[in-house]
Amino acid sequence: MKTLKFKTSAMCSGCVATIGKSLNEIAKPEQWFIDVNSKDKVLTIETDKEAAEIIRQIEKAGYKAEQV
Repeated sequence: MKTLKFKTSAMCSGCVATIGKSLNEIAKPEQWFIDVNSKDKVLTIETDKEAAEIIRQIEKAGYKAEQV
């Protein structure tokens, strides 16, 4: 497992819930966290998946993400 970080376009807990539904398809809920209090709304995820797959899942939920 590796730890990846992404800047996201999430704005609130509702956004996190929507993104979470998509992320939960490829990771357990305890493997990821979005810090909505940070300026860049950083997603930290423990995963074996590639960054591109994480970004696809976030975009599937209707949000933007870029790896940091």
